Amino acid sequence: MKLFKPNNVIAIVVAFFVISTTTNCSHNETFTIQGTIDNGKGSMLYLSNIGITGNAILDSVKLKSNGTFKFSLERPECYDFYRLQLNKKGRQITIAIDSTETVTIETDANAFADSCKISGSEESIKIMKLIELETALQSQVDMLIKDSSPAIGETRNTIFSLIHEFKQNICKEYIASAPGTPGAYYALFLQLNNAPLFDPMRNRFDSRCFSAVATSLNNKYPHSTRAMHLYNIAIKGIRATKPVKTDTIYIEPTNVNSTGIFDIKLPDIDGDSISLSSLKGKVVLLDFTVYGDAKISARNIELRELYDKYKAKGFEVYQISFDNDEHFWKNSADNLPWVCVHDEAGFSSYNAVLYRIEKIPTFFLVNRDNEVVLRDEQIDDLKKSIETLLKK
Repeated sequence: MKLFKPNNVIAIVVAFFVISTTTNCSHNETFTIQGTIDNGKGSMLYLSNIGITGNAILDSVKLKSNGTFKFSLERPECYDFYRLQLNKKGRQITIAIDSTETVTIETDANAFADSCKISGSEESIKIMKLIELETALQSQVDMLIKDSSPAIGETRNTIFSLIHEFKQNICKEYIASAPGTPGAYYALFLQLNNAPLFDPMRNRFDSRCFSAVATSLNNKYPHSTRAMHLYNIAIKGIRATKPVKTDTIYIEPTNVNSTGIFDIKLPDIDGDSISLSSLKGKVVLLDFTVYGDAKISARNIELRELYDKYKAKGFEVYQISFDNDEHFWKNSADNLPWVCVHDEAGFSSYNAVLYRIEKIPTFFLVNRDNEVVLRDEQIDDLKKSIETLLKK
């Protein structure tokens, strides 16, 4: 048997120390963000982490004449997002970090994000493209609103179509194709008018997008804070957008023309839930509207004339508001004599899908047996149609 000599023991101890040190350092591996910012001499460059609850400045450096900079930090527990900002103002450069990569930024202080070139991080390049698309959509919407202030009627429909197409493309190109990537995660939180484009609590399509990314992130980093946070959002979204069960036969949205699905049950301005079926025995104008639309006030005056003329004969209006501002809706509906209810989910609601609501206003006529018999485009003379149904 060969015994260990002293120098063998020392070698083993040293080897063990090296292995132990290497193992411990695996938890302290670093990533690097470096580069050059031309024309930035004397400017302060800040590096922030984009956290779940807010941003936090991690480091800063004053640029010298050559504009070079370098930040090295401990790698995150799962992929994470960081921002470079010059002098705490202006546009920012967003960077995705997945491991111990070295990301290089080349830009000019005068243009900064607009002239930025990124290497060493494909996901950061994806995010830069996502920001460009987000900015372009905002510009399109701003232009539409400016050309028809406020955005109403056909303009409103055009905006909804733009948003729908944008989300479909983002899902296809950045989420469904690679749900386990930082780019897919970032895409979920794109905004329009400082509000999220993807709303998993109100839109089932959006909920599915969140679920796809949450599942991938949870599989890869099951114990990370970011994974658990997104997973919780996804679960809540699934529950919130689960199809509502009704006692009626389901009708495909594309087939809603001369008939429809109900019961609808929504709160009025006093918070009391009123169902459409509770009006059985009356002829009902089922009206989907948005009081914030400038044309609706004049239209409600016309509805008031119809209501006053036919109310005693058994006519009622069940008006559903899609307004985002509930307080505004309550004030607007306060003096209206018919049934006014509010659907907080708006165009993303289950009711909007079932009745195929694509424009505002949209209305239907419901007979005394609670059957939807006519849609607005089928009606040439509303008064005549109401009178015909009241005689039955």
